[in-house]
Amino acid sequence: MKIVYYGRRNTGMVVLAYLKAQGHDIKVMSDDAWILDLAKMFDCPIVTLDTMGEFDLFICVHGTKIIDKKYLVEGKFINIHPCLFKYKGHNPVKRYIENKDKLASVESHWMVEEVDAGDVIHSEYFETPEITSYAEFYNIALPYYFSCIHKTL
Repeated sequence: MKIVYYGRRNTGMVVLAYLKAQGHDIKVMSDDAWILDLAKMFDCPIVTLDTMGEFDLFICVHGTKIIDKKYLVEGKFINIHPCLFKYKGHNPVKRYIENKDKLASVESHWMVEEVDAGDVIHSEYFETPEITSYAEFYNIALPYYFSCIHKTL
């Protein structure tokens, strides 16, 4: 499958490595040096929205840019988002920690013009103890990212 991957930091690196291990043809779009270094190690072309060309899926994991509607193609743009069922938008894990929540999720959804408003494709729910840091959250959540992206594809 031809994928344009837009990701950031630790979880983004792990998902990029997973997609590469699955044998997908990946082009990478990112402003994150870690992702760009990993893309170079994997010989993935670095692209922008204007140079991404043809692809089957665009997958976003923790991207920070809102994709302009002129690029969105129905049924091709997927976002992977923690706790989407409760916290749409920026920094859901911060809100999860602040609210001392114990039910979390990793969800995939179709990207549409309105941020985090597209139909959910797949949800992985899990419980956590009371979390006090991002590291704690992602140490628990990481396997659910694998499962979510696997079941989404």
